[in-house]
Amino acid sequence: MIYITGDIHREQDIHKINPREFEAGNHLTPDDYVIICGDFGCVWDGGSGDRFWLNWLESLPWNTLFIDGNHENFDVLNTYPVVDYKGGRARQIRSNVYHLLRGEVYDIDGRSFFTFGGGFSHDVQYRTERLNWWQDELPTVQECENGERNLAARDWKVDYVLSHDVYASHPMAQKYAKSMEHYDSDRRDIQVYLDDIAGRLDYRTWFTGHYHGDWVHRRDTHPCVTLFDRVILLEDLENELKSIADVKAPKKAESPAV
Repeated sequence: MIYITGDIHREQDIHKINPREFEAGNHLTPDDYVIICGDFGCVWDGGSGDRFWLNWLESLPWNTLFIDGNHENFDVLNTYPVVDYKGGRARQIRSNVYHLLRGEVYDIDGRSFFTFGGGFSHDVQYRTERLNWWQDELPTVQECENGERNLAARDWKVDYVLSHDVYASHPMAQKYAKSMEHYDSDRRDIQVYLDDIAGRLDYRTWFTGHYHGDWVHRRDTHPCVTLFDRVILLEDLENELKSIADVKAPKKAESPAV
């Protein structure tokens, strides 16, 4: 089984995948997966705090997979080894905890996933570079090219997309002001890149985090599901999407539940 949720921000929101709250977790096995759409945060200080949360995650029966968000310590995250995983490359954090890298395609439980973490920090002006903010939150040219190359190898067709931020034509892309002035020239606007991918890719459903809400936006016939509070079984969500009307993401903070 595959469950998907949004940001967990380490101790702030990790409770939602604690089996005491996430009841389904009491029945999962090493053949099952919980995927987090960015702002993982459990790799942050490189010390005792990380060890506590990573040891706890490793004690859980399922596999925890995550893409990076904008609130990650990329200096520490990048120290973990890159390994072959499910048809792509990933950083192995613990025996059952993996960081899914940008531009990779993974085959998980008979489904294909294109992953592209990262996103704009709307509060960058209040943060300090390499202390609590990293330019690495936006992709490099090489990461973008890696995504295009891997999708071309799949004839531009996958089952699902996992990103942290949204594509530029998504209503939530305009929620916060953003600028490339804080980034070096080799960084790319992730929303513009994802919009180009969305326009070329044949996929079933797109999943995002970042905006701390639960809703569905449709680009043509393709649903984009933003998750935060919900930890939802992939099959259940697919059935849900078949039964609900088109729900547009609001521009204000409040949002309808998926």
